[in-house]
Amino acid sequence: VPGNFELALFDQGLIEDPFFGLNILKVQEFESYHTWYCLEFDYQGVDGSEALLFEGLDTFARIYLNGELIGETDNMLIPHEIPATSLREGANELVVHIRPATIEARKYQLEAGAFALRYNYDSLYVRKAPHSYGWDIMPRAVSSGIWRSVYLVKKPADRIEDVYVYTVSIDKGAKRARVALFYNLALSQDSLKGYRIRFRGECQGSRFEASHDVWHTAGMLEAHVDNCRLWWPRTMGEPHLYDVTIELCKGDQVIDTKRLRTGFRTVELRRTSVTDLEGSGEFCFYINGERFFVMGTNWVPVDAFHSRDKERLPKILPLLADIGCNAVRCWGGNVYEDDLFYNFCDENGIVVWQDFGLACAVYPQDDGFAKKLEVEAETVIKRLRNHPSIILWAGDNEVDSAYT
Repeated sequence: VPGNFELALFDQGLIEDPFFGLNILKVQEFESYHTWYCLEFDYQGVDGSEALLFEGLDTFARIYLNGELIGETDNMLIPHEIPATSLREGANELVVHIRPATIEARKYQLEAGAFALRYNYDSLYVRKAPHSYGWDIMPRAVSSGIWRSVYLVKKPADRIEDVYVYTVSIDKGAKRARVALFYNLALSQDSLKGYRIRFRGECQGSRFEASHDVWHTAGMLEAHVDNCRLWWPRTMGEPHLYDVTIELCKGDQVIDTKRLRTGFRTVELRRTSVTDLEGSGEFCFYINGERFFVMGTNWVPVDAFHSRDKERLPKILPLLADIGCNAVRCWGGNVYEDDLFYNFCDENGIVVWQDFGLACAVYPQDDGFAKKLEVEAETVIKRLRNHPSIILWAGDNEVDSAYT
């Protein structure tokens, strides 16, 4: 782990290289197979605060800890955090049972009007990378596996749950910015007296700091940044990043800390509904109030088996900078990329147009499916929204075309 079952079979000599000749077609024989992952581990100091964090489970998984079912998942594209309720002192056994996505898809009744490529109908209800079912640029490999890392995490009773740092406004003439921190906390005490939030950052000599008492488990804290170093796309300036620290304090003691790197910039998309025959009309991004000329490319899967994404990215990402790219569109048939990708774009001034994971289909219109998408969107946005490189969230890839 991270792994995909086809790669495990190949490593053990049970199948031939899936990327040689027509061998990729042979993995279709395993689409109806169940997969089991088992692990024994020792643990000391159980206090009930522990959780298992699965960064990527593909896709329909049941998680058993010491023989007890502690959680189920049905979305490959988001992380899953499951309370480790049956964790015990000493020896533990973790078992993950992954059921075949092609069989699970049969549980859902598709309505007339649903549309996909003829071999992709089993993808419509399944929150799995759409390309897995076969695409013009990718082979069909309806895989399963634990494709990202797994952690046993211990959560303090008083902690910072979630933070979002964003730009409120910029005064370029005065080289000043207003920035804000939105936070959510988990606190163990009924009385919030004595709790305090501190928000500070630094970039090349430009510093800011703000703090206030905690009146609720969520809140917003603003700060003014003098001599602000703005984040720019690479063709417009330097992609300055601030090292930001958020601290939760109780009295004089720091009890939890979050650190991140982010940049301050404003983004506006100005667009008209149409462009006429004379060319009157506009679809243009403005970064920090200035028109942005896009020199971009499309970002598609780096591997058919996503457990290998992280090891491939360091060799692929420099190519974006090498060709002078200043924008990249993340295609909706893919997974949501590893943090390595977004960090690289932040650091190199490459803006990101991020599709949600929907592509080339007329998807189900029922409330259950909409709820799945709502959970996915909220999870992914919260995970990635501190990256200044992301300038647009787009609904999908070519779903409107599917309607025609």
